[in-house]
Amino acid sequence: MALTKLSASLGLLAATLGANALPSPSKYTYSVKETHWVPRAWTEAGSASKSDLINLQIGLKQQNEGLIEQHLTEVSDPSHERYGEHLSAEDIKSMITPSDDTLTLVNEWLQDHGISTIGMSPAKDWFSIVVPIEKAEELLQTSYKTFRHHDGSTVSRAPEWSLPNHLHEHIDVVQPTTSFFRPMPEGKGWGPYDKGPHHHMSWWEHTGKHMYGDRRHNWHDKDAAAVEAVCNASFVTPDCIRTVYGTIDYEPQVPEKNSMGLTNYLNETNKRSDTELFLKTFRPEAADAAYTFDIIEIANASNFQGNISVEIELNRNIEGNLDVQNMLSVAWPTPLTAFSTGGSPPFIPDINTPTNTNEPYLTWLNYVLSQDELPNVISTSYGEAEQTIPESYAKRVCAGMAQLDSRGISVLFSSGDAGVGADGTCYSNDGDNTYMFLPAFPASCPWVTAVGGTAGFNPEVAVSRFASGAGFSNLFGMPSYQQKTIEGYVDSLNGLHDGLYNKSGRAYPDVAAQGNHDAIVWGGEITTVGGTSASSPTFAAIITLVNDALIAKGRKPLGFLNPWIYSGAYKALTDITSGSSFGCNTTGFPAQEGWDAVTGFGTPNFDKLVRAAFAKGWDKGWN
Repeated sequence: MALTKLSASLGLLAATLGANALPSPSKYTYSVKETHWVPRAWTEAGSASKSDLINLQIGLKQQNEGLIEQHLTEVSDPSHERYGEHLSAEDIKSMITPSDDTLTLVNEWLQDHGISTIGMSPAKDWFSIVVPIEKAEELLQTSYKTFRHHDGSTVSRAPEWSLPNHLHEHIDVVQPTTSFFRPMPEGKGWGPYDKGPHHHMSWWEHTGKHMYGDRRHNWHDKDAAAVEAVCNASFVTPDCIRTVYGTIDYEPQVPEKNSMGLTNYLNETNKRSDTELFLKTFRPEAADAAYTFDIIEIANASNFQGNISVEIELNRNIEGNLDVQNMLSVAWPTPLTAFSTGGSPPFIPDINTPTNTNEPYLTWLNYVLSQDELPNVISTSYGEAEQTIPESYAKRVCAGMAQLDSRGISVLFSSGDAGVGADGTCYSNDGDNTYMFLPAFPASCPWVTAVGGTAGFNPEVAVSRFASGAGFSNLFGMPSYQQKTIEGYVDSLNGLHDGLYNKSGRAYPDVAAQGNHDAIVWGGEITTVGGTSASSPTFAAIITLVNDALIAKGRKPLGFLNPWIYSGAYKALTDITSGSSFGCNTTGFPAQEGWDAVTGFGTPNFDKLVRAAFAKGWDKGWN
């Protein structure tokens, strides 16, 4: 088993600073930096113990704000002369390292409070300190309270915190303050897993494979006939996915030069024994990969590979199994790395996410951005309502995604499973209870490729058993690469749902893939699951194979996909024109010709995507 064990959430470099005497209270003038609501499941239970230790992570203002995004726009635009000139980790570090003023002022503030040992991220844009709560209260002019979850677990948090006035422009975020996470295993809680019937492995030999397997056909010879022969909409196998998207006959040429990755959160991992059974059943030649892909543990993440009965009792590893089984069964033998991250980040409750089940994206980002080598494609199948995320946190996470993109990495996220918002929950959580559509994050970040869900074959349609996540961000403006396309779509709506969404926000999803009744092995048995959690790893695996074709010819991987897609490569996708992103007790946004806020530009056609990746001009005859 390939396994790397990491004990810290950040790749910290020890730095010791000279300690000065404690300041007088009058040295700094403070004002409130951030306030957020306490999640509904938590109740204040008195003052926190002053002597308890807390690890504060301080996000410093990065230098050259907007420069990374400028570089990203240029190197990701096929029409730009710098297209494909991706940045290195060292390049990015030199761009974002905080200014000398920021470093000096923050260091001085900490030293004045007697803090002598500070951990730093490689770019020095994150400081980490371990102090007693009493010291944290002094530092942030706040009062930490003990909050008790309804399950009995407790945490110490400060729902409002302050900074010296002169540091407001130098510090973006400090956590844990407003963050609430349970020190207990927690479920994902985002969208339905909707597990189908469970079958013992013997069922496949006696019944299943005669119904759903061993019927491979050549995509090039019989497009519709091949799909009809191999695909069943109620039990979607890897052979079906590989046939409908055109990779069934493609053999990776340089897998040793290529790579792909996925992420796990909330105590999920990728069960190797289940994955071996899955691959032996549906992709026998890939079975050994179940024990050769890497699992990297970050921040005390779970990697439970033990008793199946425990896995079933805790309802755990469904997501992890789905992701790894989808990616390996499509893109094998490309090496795969699974990043498992522990903990939960800042959270503001809303009706549909009443407790803290957010994923610790920032902890993961701080780790991966410190690494020199990363997978060319990374898929994540998690998300939450955008309004549950403190804005300062969301923007630092999104900026981290842009840094990954700038290094030539394709970052994909599921768009969510609640359409424009779960019925009965579509109200703002700012105290005004405004009726509104609820976009999802990180799908709403303009620097990720958001993947919606489809179902059925000949033709594919937007999934209707649940609603493919879609919408317009309330935090992030519409990026230039999609402006013309989205404005046309909004105009075509003729005022539909005006006032419920932000017409000038980043719109998603960008693309789509199958997300309905995908076959997996979980708990030693065959079952099916649904959700855009299946769509993102599937699309990511297809892009991994496109990268293989590029690398084999001496070309670089695609990197950030969206400018390439919106500028013309959308012609390589199969347009989905039926369905809607229903939710919030409405029909949501409709699917139609071209881009739509249901399935984006549509689903992959591998041959066309490869031709698009090699094309010099999008208006020439490759399509």
